[in-house]
Amino acid sequence: MFRIVGFLGPKLPMFRLFAGSIGSLGVGIVAQTVAFVLLARSLGAGQFGELTTISAVTALANSWCGFGPGEALRRIVSRDSGRYAEALGHTLTMILVTGAVLTVLVVGGMLFASTIDRGDPSRWLQILLLLVPVNVAFPSIFNLTENIFLARGDFKRANLINGGTGVARACAAVAACGLFGVTSLQGWAMWWAATHVVIGLVCLAMVWRFGRPHWCVIRREVWLGGSLAFSSFLIMLRHSVDVLVLSAVAPPDFVGIYGAGRRLIGAALVVPGAFDRVIYGKLAIAGRDGPLSSLRLATKYLPYSLGISATTSVGLFLIAPYMSLVFGPAFVAASDVVRALAWTVIPTAVQFLAFDALNAAEQHKISTVVSGVANAVGAMMVVLLGTAYGTAGIYAALYFSDLTRGGGLWLALNLSARRQRHIEAYEVSAKSRIFG
Repeated sequence: MFRIVGFLGPKLPMFRLFAGSIGSLGVGIVAQTVAFVLLARSLGAGQFGELTTISAVTALANSWCGFGPGEALRRIVSRDSGRYAEALGHTLTMILVTGAVLTVLVVGGMLFASTIDRGDPSRWLQILLLLVPVNVAFPSIFNLTENIFLARGDFKRANLINGGTGVARACAAVAACGLFGVTSLQGWAMWWAATHVVIGLVCLAMVWRFGRPHWCVIRREVWLGGSLAFSSFLIMLRHSVDVLVLSAVAPPDFVGIYGAGRRLIGAALVVPGAFDRVIYGKLAIAGRDGPLSSLRLATKYLPYSLGISATTSVGLFLIAPYMSLVFGPAFVAASDVVRALAWTVIPTAVQFLAFDALNAAEQHKISTVVSGVANAVGAMMVVLLGTAYGTAGIYAALYFSDLTRGGGLWLALNLSARRQRHIEAYEVSAKSRIFG
């Protein structure tokens, strides 16, 4: 008994932080789940399929917005709080410039996409002009605000931002669909855009007291952020390519059914994501001494990550049969999607840990190359197997991609640590020969 208490005692602060983090993220994710359940019921499978396609494309664009804004600011400020104004100015500059360019490209690219209502292109243009800017740029602004508080060790306010954003979106869905009877994607786009503008103003008010940004561009961070953005893009491509393939070969109704199942899997990733969110600051500090220290800390946390993700997967598998009770009879087939993909949470959590450990040690190029190759191959597999074998091929390709990327990242982390160990041993040997 005393041994158990002695083992758990030093870990209680971390458990409390993790519980608080997962609690706030859980509130946000539950709220978002409520929101897309209401939308699925109100819009129907067809229009929900259109919304799923827009969300997939804008998620790809968002991965480039700001060039990894949250990671850069948190890493810089965690190490030197005096560089806050510089880091903030650089990050905001990157968000504004890349967000504007990406918005123009996405709206122009999707303007001629096939939709349910092909006879009214003005309707489709209005939907894009409302949804694309807020989906591309505003998540980066929210992420930046959250990381400002995380860099200062203020987990309570960071949790409030993350959970509050989801609650605000859910409230918008309840008001739009439940109170005002919105049943069109065009009507929902207006509510969605207005909600994000309000959240953005709240975020601005919360961080205003920390001081104004020093508008600048840190060249080194552009390259590091570009590497991270490219890696994030390939990750998102792998996570979105299945929806894009189905959008090309299947009717919007089926895309909506598949999208509902995938959204639940994505919501479940908040659990391992909350754990990584708590420990990244420690990884960043350890990373100052190189990948060897990052590897030691990541290895220490790996059993916890595996246990958390495995429990999450079991929970998903058990609740899958009740999908139709939540989303409605039109989404009965979504339970098959959840059952098939529930176990992807485990390799994804393993990826998170190795990826963060490499970036914390400023091994962005290595993490980008490894994850980039794995995700590019995985995306290609989804396209090939999905086109040839339908959803069964997509499932096989997704598991292949997750396992390949996770194994590759951990191998890269171990090789980087081994290289550092050899270099340090050589330097010690050289000094001993010179001074011995």
